[in-house]
Amino acid sequence: MGKGKLKPPIPLEVGGLLGLARLILGRADSQALFWTFNYRSDLIIGSLFSIPYWKGNLPFFSFVRLEPSTVPGAYLAYKGMGSEEVFFTNSNEDPKYVYGVVIDAKEPPRVLIASLENGRKLHQRRPLMSVAKDLNSLVRLCYIMSDSYSSPPILRFNHKDRQILGALVPIFDYYDANALPIFVYVEREDRETGGFIRYMAVGGKEESSFVDGISDMKYYYARVVDVSEPPWWEKRRRHG
Repeated sequence: MGKGKLKPPIPLEVGGLLGLARLILGRADSQALFWTFNYRSDLIIGSLFSIPYWKGNLPFFSFVRLEPSTVPGAYLAYKGMGSEEVFFTNSNEDPKYVYGVVIDAKEPPRVLIASLENGRKLHQRRPLMSVAKDLNSLVRLCYIMSDSYSSPPILRFNHKDRQILGALVPIFDYYDANALPIFVYVEREDRETGGFIRYMAVGGKEESSFVDGISDMKYYYARVVDVSEPPWWEKRRRHG
Protein backbone atom coordinates (compact mmCIF):
# COMPACT_ATOMS: atom_id res chain seq x y z
CA MET A 1 0.00 0.00 0.00
CA GLY A 2 1.60 3.25 -1.12
CA LYS A 3 1.83 6.29 1.11
CA GLY A 4 -0.78 8.15 -0.90
CA LYS A 5 -3.25 5.26 -0.69
CA LEU A 6 -3.15 4.74 3.07
CA LYS A 7 -6.76 4.57 4.26
CA PRO A 8 -7.64 5.61 7.81
CA PRO A 9 -9.41 3.10 10.07
CA ILE A 10 -13.12 3.46 10.85
CA PRO A 11 -13.52 5.47 14.09
CA LEU A 12 -15.68 3.77 16.73
CA GLU A 13 -16.25 5.82 19.89
CA VAL A 14 -16.73 3.58 22.92
CA GLY A 15 -18.68 4.54 26.03
CA GLY A 16 -15.99 4.64 28.70
CA LEU A 17 -12.59 3.15 29.51
CA LEU A 18 -14.13 -0.02 30.94
CA GLY A 19 -15.94 -0.68 27.67
CA LEU A 20 -12.75 -0.10 25.68
CA ALA A 21 -10.88 -2.59 27.87
CA ARG A 22 -13.72 -5.11 27.55
CA LEU A 23 -13.58 -4.79 23.78
CA ILE A 24 -9.80 -4.99 23.34
CA LEU A 25 -8.46 -6.81 26.40
CA GLY A 26 -11.31 -9.32 26.40
CA ARG A 27 -9.61 -10.93 23.38
CA ALA A 28 -6.87 -13.51 23.86
CA ASP A 29 -5.87 -13.69 20.20
CA SER A 30 -3.62 -10.66 20.00
CA GLN A 31 -1.27 -8.40 21.98
CA ALA A 32 -3.12 -5.23 22.92
CA LEU A 33 -1.60 -1.86 22.12
CA PHE A 34 -3.21 1.43 23.17
CA TRP A 35 -2.31 4.90 21.93
CA THR A 36 -2.84 8.05 24.00
CA PHE A 37 -2.51 11.49 22.45
CA ASN A 38 -4.03 14.94 22.44
CA TYR A 39 -6.47 15.69 19.67
CA ARG A 40 -7.82 19.23 19.56
CA SER A 41 -9.14 19.73 23.12
CA ASP A 42 -9.47 16.03 23.96
CA LEU A 43 -7.17 13.44 25.50
CA ILE A 44 -7.71 10.29 23.44
CA ILE A 45 -6.93 6.67 24.19
CA GLY A 46 -7.66 4.06 21.56
CA SER A 47 -6.65 0.81 19.96
CA LEU A 48 -6.83 -0.76 16.51
CA PHE A 49 -8.61 -3.99 15.69
CA SER A 50 -9.84 -5.54 12.45
CA ILE A 51 -12.54 -7.90 11.27
CA PRO A 52 -12.59 -9.95 8.04
CA TYR A 53 -14.62 -8.03 5.48
CA TRP A 54 -15.69 -8.16 1.84
CA LYS A 55 -12.16 -7.89 0.51
CA GLY A 56 -9.34 -7.96 3.04
CA ASN A 57 -10.04 -6.72 6.58
CA LEU A 58 -11.95 -3.71 7.89
CA PRO A 59 -9.85 -1.82 10.47
CA PHE A 60 -11.44 0.07 13.38
CA PHE A 61 -9.91 2.64 15.70
CA SER A 62 -11.91 2.19 18.90
CA PHE A 63 -11.38 5.09 21.30
CA VAL A 64 -12.63 7.03 24.31
CA ARG A 65 -12.12 10.61 25.42
CA LEU A 66 -10.39 10.73 28.81
CA GLU A 67 -10.74 13.39 31.46
CA PRO A 68 -8.05 16.06 30.90
CA SER A 69 -6.64 15.40 34.37
CA THR A 70 -6.03 11.69 33.60
CA VAL A 71 -2.40 10.57 33.73
CA PRO A 72 -2.10 7.32 31.73
CA GLY A 73 0.33 4.70 32.99
CA ALA A 74 2.58 2.34 31.07
CA TYR A 75 -0.15 -0.32 30.99
CA LEU A 76 -3.92 -0.57 31.02
CA ALA A 77 -4.96 -3.40 33.36
CA TYR A 78 -8.30 -5.20 33.04
CA LYS A 79 -10.08 -7.97 34.91
CA GLY A 80 -13.42 -9.45 33.85
CA MET A 81 -13.72 -12.27 36.38
CA GLY A 82 -15.96 -11.42 39.33
CA SER A 83 -16.31 -7.64 39.37
CA GLU A 84 -14.84 -5.87 36.36
CA GLU A 85 -11.89 -3.58 36.95
CA VAL A 86 -9.83 -1.32 34.72
CA PHE A 87 -7.05 1.06 35.68
CA PHE A 88 -3.73 2.49 34.52
CA THR A 89 -0.60 1.08 36.11
CA ASN A 90 3.16 1.12 35.66
CA SER A 91 3.64 -2.60 36.34
CA ASN A 92 2.27 -5.80 34.83
CA GLU A 93 3.03 -8.33 37.57
CA ASP A 94 -0.40 -9.31 38.92
CA PRO A 95 -1.66 -12.40 37.02
CA LYS A 96 -5.29 -11.62 37.90
CA TYR A 97 -5.22 -8.96 35.20
CA VAL A 98 -4.55 -8.81 31.50
CA TYR A 99 -2.51 -5.87 30.32
CA GLY A 100 -2.34 -3.68 27.29
CA VAL A 101 0.74 -1.59 26.54
CA VAL A 102 0.06 2.16 26.49
CA ILE A 103 2.07 4.35 24.11
CA ASP A 104 2.01 8.01 25.11
CA ALA A 105 2.42 9.51 21.65
CA LYS A 106 3.65 13.05 21.25
CA GLU A 107 3.01 12.55 17.54
CA PRO A 108 0.58 9.66 16.93
CA PRO A 109 0.49 7.79 13.62
CA ARG A 110 -1.19 10.08 11.13
CA VAL A 111 -3.79 7.43 10.21
CA LEU A 112 -5.26 7.77 13.73
CA ILE A 113 -5.68 11.52 13.35
CA ALA A 114 -7.12 10.96 9.89
CA SER A 115 -9.57 8.48 11.39
CA LEU A 116 -10.88 11.05 13.87
CA GLU A 117 -11.02 13.77 11.24
CA ASN A 118 -12.77 11.47 8.81
CA GLY A 119 -15.81 11.27 11.05
CA ARG A 120 -17.93 8.13 10.71
CA LYS A 121 -17.85 7.81 6.93
CA LEU A 122 -17.71 4.26 5.64
CA HIS A 123 -16.14 4.23 2.19
CA GLN A 124 -16.15 0.46 1.93
CA ARG A 125 -19.16 -1.57 0.88
CA ARG A 126 -21.56 -1.78 3.81
CA PRO A 127 -22.38 -5.03 5.59
CA LEU A 128 -25.65 -6.85 5.08
CA MET A 129 -28.27 -6.27 7.77
CA SER A 130 -30.28 -8.98 9.52
CA VAL A 131 -32.79 -8.68 12.36
CA ALA A 132 -32.66 -11.57 14.83
CA LYS A 133 -35.86 -12.91 16.36
CA ASP A 134 -34.74 -12.31 19.93
CA LEU A 135 -31.74 -11.86 22.20
CA ASN A 136 -31.18 -15.61 22.51
CA SER A 137 -30.76 -15.84 18.74
CA LEU A 138 -28.11 -13.11 18.75
CA VAL A 139 -26.13 -14.60 21.65
CA ARG A 140 -26.42 -18.10 20.18
CA LEU A 141 -24.81 -16.79 16.99
CA CYS A 142 -21.93 -15.26 18.95
CA TYR A 143 -21.53 -18.54 20.82
CA ILE A 144 -21.01 -20.62 17.70
CA MET A 145 -18.62 -17.99 16.29
CA SER A 146 -16.45 -18.10 19.43
CA ASP A 147 -13.41 -20.16 20.30
CA SER A 148 -10.92 -20.22 23.16
CA TYR A 149 -9.20 -17.07 21.82
CA SER A 150 -11.86 -14.67 20.61
CA SER A 151 -15.56 -14.01 20.18
CA PRO A 152 -17.55 -11.33 18.34
CA PRO A 153 -18.37 -8.41 20.64
CA ILE A 154 -21.99 -7.31 20.85
CA LEU A 155 -22.22 -3.59 20.13
CA ARG A 156 -24.88 -1.65 22.03
CA PHE A 157 -26.18 1.80 21.17
CA ASN A 158 -29.39 3.79 21.40
CA HIS A 159 -31.45 4.87 18.42
CA LYS A 160 -34.54 6.98 19.06
CA ASP A 161 -36.57 5.10 21.69
CA ARG A 162 -34.89 1.72 21.18
CA GLN A 163 -31.75 0.03 22.34
CA ILE A 164 -29.89 -1.77 19.55
CA LEU A 165 -27.68 -4.77 20.23
CA GLY A 166 -25.83 -6.30 17.31
CA ALA A 167 -22.76 -8.23 16.22
CA LEU A 168 -20.80 -7.87 13.01
CA VAL A 169 -20.37 -11.48 11.93
CA PRO A 170 -18.08 -12.56 9.05
CA ILE A 171 -19.07 -15.53 6.88
CA PHE A 172 -15.72 -16.63 5.49
CA ASP A 173 -14.78 -17.50 1.89
CA TYR A 174 -17.93 -16.30 0.14
CA TYR A 175 -17.18 -16.52 -3.60
CA ASP A 176 -14.25 -14.15 -4.16
CA ALA A 177 -14.81 -12.23 -0.93
CA ASN A 178 -12.51 -12.63 2.03
CA ALA A 179 -15.65 -12.69 4.18
CA LEU A 180 -19.30 -11.75 3.83
CA PRO A 181 -20.02 -9.32 6.71
CA ILE A 182 -23.50 -9.42 8.25
CA PHE A 183 -24.65 -7.15 11.05
CA VAL A 184 -27.14 -9.22 13.06
CA TYR A 185 -29.10 -7.19 15.60
CA VAL A 186 -32.13 -6.93 17.84
CA GLU A 187 -34.13 -3.87 18.87
CA ARG A 188 -35.28 -3.67 22.49
CA GLU A 189 -37.39 -1.27 24.51
CA ASP A 190 -35.56 -2.12 27.75
CA ARG A 191 -32.32 -0.22 28.37
CA GLU A 192 -29.99 -2.87 29.78
CA THR A 193 -26.61 -1.82 31.19
CA GLY A 194 -24.73 -5.04 32.03
CA GLY A 195 -21.35 -5.53 30.40
CA PHE A 196 -21.95 -9.21 29.58
CA ILE A 197 -24.80 -11.46 28.50
CA ARG A 198 -24.72 -14.79 30.32
CA TYR A 199 -26.09 -17.64 28.24
CA MET A 200 -26.79 -21.35 28.68
CA ALA A 201 -28.73 -23.94 26.69
CA VAL A 202 -29.67 -26.97 28.80
CA GLY A 203 -32.63 -29.32 29.12
CA GLY A 204 -34.13 -28.09 25.86
CA LYS A 205 -34.29 -24.49 27.11
CA GLU A 206 -32.19 -21.38 26.62
CA GLU A 207 -31.60 -18.71 29.23
CA SER A 208 -29.78 -15.43 28.89
CA SER A 209 -29.40 -12.46 31.23
CA PHE A 210 -27.33 -9.30 31.53
CA VAL A 211 -24.63 -9.38 34.22
CA ASP A 212 -21.78 -7.09 35.29
CA GLY A 213 -18.97 -9.65 35.34
CA ILE A 214 -17.89 -13.21 34.65
CA SER A 215 -18.43 -15.64 37.51
CA ASP A 216 -19.97 -19.09 36.98
CA MET A 217 -17.97 -20.70 34.18
CA LYS A 218 -20.68 -23.14 33.17
CA TYR A 219 -22.19 -20.23 31.21
CA TYR A 220 -21.06 -18.62 27.99
CA TYR A 221 -20.45 -14.88 28.35
CA ALA A 222 -20.89 -12.51 25.42
CA ARG A 223 -19.10 -9.18 25.74
CA VAL A 224 -21.33 -6.10 25.38
CA VAL A 225 -19.70 -2.80 24.44
CA ASP A 226 -21.46 0.57 24.41
CA VAL A 227 -20.57 2.57 21.29
CA SER A 228 -21.79 5.49 19.26
CA GLU A 229 -23.92 4.53 16.26
CA PRO A 230 -21.66 2.52 13.92
CA PRO A 231 -21.26 4.03 10.44
CA TRP A 232 -23.23 1.35 8.62
CA TRP A 233 -26.29 2.18 10.77
CA GLU A 234 -26.70 5.48 8.93
CA LYS A 235 -27.92 3.66 5.84
CA ARG A 236 -30.25 1.46 7.88
CA ARG A 237 -31.71 4.58 9.47
CA ARG A 238 -32.41 6.14 6.07
CA HIS A 239 -33.85 3.06 4.41
CA GLY A 240 -35.37 1.03 7.25
